Parts: sequence; C-alpha cells; structure tokens
Amino acid sequence: MLSVLFSIEPSRWRTSKGLDGLTDYDIAKFFADNYLTHATLDYTILQPTVMTDKSGTGKITVDDGEFGYNPASEILKYQNTKRKIIKMREGSTPIDEALSRI
Repeated sequence: MLSVLFSIEPSRWRTSKGLDGLTDYDIAKFFADNYLTHATLDYTILQPTVMTDKSGTGKITVDDGEFGYNPASEILKYQNTKRKIIKMREGSTPIDEALSRI
C-alpha cells in the first residue's frame, strides 16, 4: 500500500517539512495502515517522502529516519518486504541492493 511518511507516528505529522497540511490524509492513512498491520494478509506499506516528477536515479535510502525526496520503485518484487513498513527516499544505494537488505 502506498502510504505517507510517518503514517503511524502521529507525533511527527506536524514536525516533518513538506508534510504540513496533510492532517486529514495522515489520519486516514494511520487507520488504514494500522488495520493492515493487524490483518492476516501479506502486505508491504511504502511510506515515501515527498515525491517529485524529476527523473529517478535508481538509488534509494530506506528506513534511515531522515527526510528527503522519494523515487518510484518496484518494491513488491522483493519477498523480504512482506509484512513490513518501509520508509523510502532518494539516496545513494542501488534499489535492488537496498531492498534486498531489508
């Protein structure tokens, strides 16, 4: 599921640059993501940072707690991402390498 950065961390909603004004969306994603994490379904929740229309570099950073810009990815082809919440942004590690290490 495509989510929003910090969807299950309400204390960070108003402190994240670029995410101001998304409170209604944050609330909706909070409940959707929490529901999914307690379901018996396989899931992957991608929490991207700010998305842009600039060309991708093919490199990312995952789950480092920092805020930045997010590229698109083919996250679902990685079996090790099932039942996980992944924070992703533009970075310096090739996508295949970063996602295979999760």
